[in-house]
Amino acid sequence: MLQAADGLKQIDIVKIFSDKRCLVIDDFPEIRGSLTRTLKNFGAQAVDTAADGEEAIKLCQNKKYDIVICDYNLGSGKDGQQVLEEVRFLRVLMMTSLFVMITGEQSREMVLGALECQPDDYITKPYTQASLKVRLNKAVVRHQALLHIKKAISDGDYRQALQYCNDAIKEGTRYGTAILKIKGQLHFLLKQLKEAESVYESILSKKPVVWAKLGMGKTLLELDKLDGAEEMFQSILDEDERYVEAHDMLAELNERKKDFLAAQRHVEKATEVSPKSVLRHRRLAKLAEFNNDDDQALKSYQQTIKWGLNSVHESDQDYFNYARKAAHVASGSSNSDSKALIKQANSVLDRARKRYSNNDAIAVQAQMVESQLARASGDEKRASSALSKARTMYGQLETPNVDASLEFARTLHAFDEEDEARSLLKDLALRHSGNEELMGIIDSITSEPISDEGRAIATQLTKDGIGAYDSKDYAQAVEVFNEALAAYPNHTGLNLNLIQAVLAHVERSGRDDHTTGLVRRSLKAIGSLDEQHKAHKRYSFIIKQVGKFMPDLL
Repeated sequence: MLQAADGLKQIDIVKIFSDKRCLVIDDFPEIRGSLTRTLKNFGAQAVDTAADGEEAIKLCQNKKYDIVICDYNLGSGKDGQQVLEEVRFLRVLMMTSLFVMITGEQSREMVLGALECQPDDYITKPYTQASLKVRLNKAVVRHQALLHIKKAISDGDYRQALQYCNDAIKEGTRYGTAILKIKGQLHFLLKQLKEAESVYESILSKKPVVWAKLGMGKTLLELDKLDGAEEMFQSILDEDERYVEAHDMLAELNERKKDFLAAQRHVEKATEVSPKSVLRHRRLAKLAEFNNDDDQALKSYQQTIKWGLNSVHESDQDYFNYARKAAHVASGSSNSDSKALIKQANSVLDRARKRYSNNDAIAVQAQMVESQLARASGDEKRASSALSKARTMYGQLETPNVDASLEFARTLHAFDEEDEARSLLKDLALRHSGNEELMGIIDSITSEPISDEGRAIATQLTKDGIGAYDSKDYAQAVEVFNEALAAYPNHTGLNLNLIQAVLAHVERSGRDDHTTGLVRRSLKAIGSLDEQHKAHKRYSFIIKQVGKFMPDLL
């Protein structure tokens, strides 16, 4: 009898295939037919096919598949990477199912993007039936050997999975390396960090493999051993800069160290290596916002729109994040670049209206952001008309959703309707008091936080910043106020404090692009304060100081 993968007889592998339900996904009928015949020749009894990503996902939602073979390019809709991402996200295809990607795609970006979604195997074209058989045999036999461990993990029973790993290691298995990798991950998931560290140490003492370095780095990071974690992640990138997860983890590490510029650089690099991650582009946009990098923020918001199409992570809010940012950047400027940006942003809003044409709340939100763009461009007549229309449309919504309500509050704030904006946000906060993420967004919109927690945090950060300022540590004061404004960007007091700290720092150390950008951003956030505002006297004094050190900003 012929020997097949891993020493098993071919008849044994045929039996494994015979018990599996298979799905073939390809947009070409002849290839679907060819792969179906191939799988049946291998022993499979039940083989379904799908011509595109949408059909494949529906099938996965209705049936349980053991083996999925998917081409990367599936025509105009979802590609293979997006199919894998979605079925894993929806948990309709668990790790107990084998997913094999087949592609003729040769670009590094696409290959690395597909691999990032972690298919069980990745086969490049051209291939023969014989070579496909060898690859599938190995993948199926290996998967079968680890299936009981994967099933326990899919069921959320990590302790049982860990016991299976220990039993397999004790008994001896040809898949010992794969099981050690799983064991390290399980210890990490169970918060058994010392045990995870021990697993990775035992592996790295023999061979410096990347997956063990990555696991060790994550473990050290959770143990708050930042220097050791950084050294581990950097050693991976020294070997090959294309390891995107190492960039991601260094970004997280630098965020913990409050080095947000370094964090941004690592996420930028990760998006260059693997450009299709919508979630990573959103993260980059937020970091760029914090770092006052308007160009990168706009670019990243555009990328979330581009790669969000056909993705399970697509969000209508990406369109509004871009347009709103464009309004912020263009506000107060009438040069050709600002006009072009406003035009582009309005085009993006039109795309949102068309893509979500059956969603009234989206139409309302688009109208609101349009009014913000009109005001940013200095067209007060058009802005007022757009706001009036937005009010009417909002009032006609039977039950306004959270996003529409937040946008209405942002719009009211942009038009200096602060009392009405705060009233709306207070009502929203009352109805969603347990939602911490939403409370953070609510607190960021107007000139003062709404929640008790937000006010307390802003007060403490103000105290810390003033303490640094009084100690003449102006650089530290700038850092504290800038960090506070990441959470409360429209807070009048914090913006005034930041400007004052920056000016003191500039007087001592000189002006640069970073300090200029901070003051420019804060001036935009504050706008103009009328004489009745409680901070008007201080505002007038600080404006005079800006005129002294940065007259070009006024």
